Amino acid sequence: MDSARRELVKDLVLAAVLFGVAVGGFLFINPTGAQVHEGPGGLSWRSLPFLYSGLLLVLVILFALSTLLDLWLIGRDEAPRSLLGARRPVAPDPTSDGRRVLTLAAVIGYAAALKAFGFAIATFVLLFAMLRVLGRKSYLHNGLVALVGTLLLWVLFIGILKLPIEGSIWDPVTPLFNTLYGMTGAR
Repeated sequence: MDSARRELVKDLVLAAVLFGVAVGGFLFINPTGAQVHEGPGGLSWRSLPFLYSGLLLVLVILFALSTLLDLWLIGRDEAPRSLLGARRPVAPDPTSDGRRVLTLAAVIGYAAALKAFGFAIATFVLLFAMLRVLGRKSYLHNGLVALVGTLLLWVLFIGILKLPIEGSIWDPVTPLFNTLYGMTGAR
């Protein structure tokens, strides 16, 4: 199997995993049947994941169809069509493959750490780790970028969207952020 076909098969595997995540967004929202309260604009903590899952599902289907078309064209000894210009040749790269595996492991670890350590701690660790995985060397710079990114994401998801993501094992940061955010008058 040549390298272009191998990369397209990897893309199909990615599409299958993302399809599973999107379908899971429909199946595992409110598994306990808790009461749903409408928020501003008629959105709730239940309707937003449905919107995100639906959008992800549409994008994954488009991605998979495009990849299948490229595989079909390669099977006919034709060059895959590209709307944005010719694709660069793909050579096997163990560093890129390792980064893909580490990225997947980091996202799975993040999902597991959210409940235990809360949004702020888990997000900081994820951002810091991803900066290292993607090749940024400076610990200080990575720490600052991860801290600023965590603060901005915390304000968006916890402050504005009011998602209750507090740690159940150890989370000293969320109560501190809640207090500081409350002092701004925004809450």
